[in-house]
Amino acid sequence: MRPMTSEPAAAVRQRTANGSTIIAAEPLGPAYPEDLGISIETDERPAPARRRFNLHTFDSLSDLTFRWYFVSMFSWFASMNMQMLVRSFLVFELTGSFAALGLVSLANAIPGLALSLVGGVVADRVDKKRVVQIGQIANMVVTAMLAALMLADVLAIWHLLAGAVAQGTINALIMPSRQSMIPEIVSEERLMNAVALNTAAMNVMRLVAPGVAGVLLAVIGPGWGYVMMSGFYCIGAITLTPVHLTRSGAWTQRPGGGRQRPGSVRSIIEGCRYMWTEKTVLTILSINLLIVLFSMPHQMLLAGFVKDVLDAGPGRLGLLMSLTGVGSLAGSLVIASLPARNRGAILLASSLLLGVGLLAFSGSTWYWVTAAIMIIIGVGQAGRMSLSNVLIQSYTAAEYRGRVMSIYMLEFSLVSFGTFIVGIMANAFGVQLAMGVMAAGLIVLVVVALLFLPRMRRLA
Repeated sequence: MRPMTSEPAAAVRQRTANGSTIIAAEPLGPAYPEDLGISIETDERPAPARRRFNLHTFDSLSDLTFRWYFVSMFSWFASMNMQMLVRSFLVFELTGSFAALGLVSLANAIPGLALSLVGGVVADRVDKKRVVQIGQIANMVVTAMLAALMLADVLAIWHLLAGAVAQGTINALIMPSRQSMIPEIVSEERLMNAVALNTAAMNVMRLVAPGVAGVLLAVIGPGWGYVMMSGFYCIGAITLTPVHLTRSGAWTQRPGGGRQRPGSVRSIIEGCRYMWTEKTVLTILSINLLIVLFSMPHQMLLAGFVKDVLDAGPGRLGLLMSLTGVGSLAGSLVIASLPARNRGAILLASSLLLGVGLLAFSGSTWYWVTAAIMIIIGVGQAGRMSLSNVLIQSYTAAEYRGRVMSIYMLEFSLVSFGTFIVGIMANAFGVQLAMGVMAAGLIVLVVVALLFLPRMRRLA
């Protein structure tokens, strides 16, 4: 049956009184033409068949502003992943203690726990790009000072502790701005793609940067690793300059058309009230932070695990971290290609895969078996990171996004806090048992969420 027309039926009867056939280029009436005895001819051709597969993996990179943001974050991630390896190696070399690894991680975490909501208020009230650029420059200064101490051969453990506190403070104040910039760069339709590509950039650097850092550790020492970190922070600050943020888009427009500027304490209270009353936001935040607490500390303890359990050196440590990046990159590109549906279920499935991979990792004593497991862990991590990020940004009102992302970004502090706990457990019971307990806890958490949290499982 043909679609209904839109011109009044009386007009159709008047025009067809002589019994002629009308060739219609426009709609003729509210009734079906067949009911009026009219024969309508059209020159419309059949619509072409839809392509069954229409992947837009790199769609967001067609936006020039996002490309500059992407390059800036690429540089940041390079420095972050290099530091993860080099700092852990230095701490273990100076002390030989898993507890010391945990202590440095805790020193990095405490400012994040204390200042994260302040960073969220900053993100909602101040130009996000300027906040991130200032933070990149501050991180450059800290890493340059540590590089100078290493190259002068006067580095002590307390220097690393002080650097961890300084960078924890800087990152707590700027990371909510960094994360909440993406919806002000791309459209809502591209948000999932942009977040996944951003995660892919981090995973490329997880693939490349540890290998470079491992080579530097083995050949010319850790000081030059910190020199490279300083350079990457500088590049990140410079390449963010052409990025232009917009708040005029329909989906980022604030109620009343402008930024609200209540006092900082009031802003924090309002943000906490919003997160508590919006049950979907609260569920995503809670599940994600618990998953992070159970899953991520293994990265900080990897240097000690490789040396004590696998009996391998810094070169092979870098290879393991790079293999995690291979899996994470593959997982991120898959997420970037997926349509925006069933994201809650895919997030939980990715987290379950991550838990199973970590459990296998904790029991492995063979290097090449561990290497294969690291790829699986990387795939699970990519799904968890990309989907939790895009879900929390999609379900959060624009005027609260900075403060909500400040709680979301507590995952970095929780990693350090969890590392401190696991480090103490590793000293007391062995690193394999400590990591195995955390992996088992993650699996139980995800299974409980799948069975008893339909709100999370059904997120689109």
